[in-house]
Amino acid sequence: DKLRLTWRPKDWDHDSTLQITVSGTDQKTTLRFHQEWLAGADERDEQRAYWTEVTERVVAALAER
Repeated sequence: DKLRLTWRPKDWDHDSTLQITVSGTDQKTTLRFHQEWLAGADERDEQRAYWTEVTERVVAALAER
């Protein structure tokens, strides 16, 4: 239900820690992304937007099934 890994986009000069958590019930599944060791507020905002987009793509892909 949880994956924790070191992650670095190609254009970064530092690593971050990414945690992906999947939890749920028979009626609902929750996908969460948590990222640590970001360089500052701007990077945090960029990554929040990125993971929001990723989540939206996952939801869209699952809706097509």
